[in-house]
Formats: sequence, C-alpha cells, structure tokens
Amino acid sequence: MAQNTDEEHVDKPVNNHPEIPADPIIPPAVSETISPNQETENMEVHHHAHHGGKKNWKAYFWEFLMLFLAVFCGFLAEYQLEHKIEKDREKQYMESLVSDLSADTATINYGLPRKQGKIQAIDTIFRFLTLIKTLLLSPGSFSKHCAVLPGISALTGIRSQ
Repeated sequence: MAQNTDEEHVDKPVNNHPEIPADPIIPPAVSETISPNQETENMEVHHHAHHGGKKNWKAYFWEFLMLFLAVFCGFLAEYQLEHKIEKDREKQYMESLVSDLSADTATINYGLPRKQGKIQAIDTIFRFLTLIKTLLLSPGSFSKHCAVLPGISALTGIRSQ
C-alpha cells in the first residue's frame, strides 16, 4: 500500500499554486559577491580623539576649551530655565493674590451691612439694660422714665412710689 500512495502522488501532482505565471528571474550581468571584509572597509567610522602619539599643548587647550564651553553653556541654559520658572511662578502668585483680594472684598461688602445691623441691635439692647439698671438702683427716678418707656413697671415688677 505504501507503494500505491507514492505512485498516486507521482501520477497526480497536487498544484497548490495559482495558474498565474511568475515573473521571470533575470540573472545579473556581472555577479558581484560582497565579502564581509569589503563591507567593513567601506563603512564610515567615527574616530575618537584617542591618538597613538603624544598630544601637543594645542590639542589639550582645544579639549579644555570645548569642555569648558559645553559646561558653561549647560550652566547658562539651566540658569535661563530657572529664571523662566520663577517668572511663571511669580505671575501665578500675583494672579492668585488678585483673585483672593477680590473674593475678600466681595465677602466684606456682603457681610459689613449685616454686621452693622447686628452692632446697632446690640447697642440698643445694651442701652435698654443700662436704663433698667439705672431704674432699679435709683427708686426716685423710676417715675421719670415710665413716661419714656411705658410698660416698664410690668417688665421689672417694681411699682412706683
């Protein structure tokens, strides 16, 4: 049976590919093979400042100058950024101060008339209690004040003499 299955596949090949013809393969005119050594030879490489020989004083001076300028520019950029941040914070604080002052002013303008009315009511009660105290301590002056405040004898329970 194993022979029959092999023969069936040979007699009837299965075509899984569509009937569209493939593009013809065109061989290159000149076959170039690139070896890994040729690739590394053609690559551009950045060389560091490590030289095999001794450096002269100009090379040291230029390296120092470049490093100094890089650090100095970094310092200036940091200082500028800090200055901008402080300026933005100052603006934010000023806006907050103005909004707080306007809110406080509105609160005072709303509450001041109410407080003045309460103060007048307390002053009236205080004058009334002072008058009652005066009447209780000086029995002869009771009749004088009864004309001013009718019904005071009913409040205090004192009868005029």
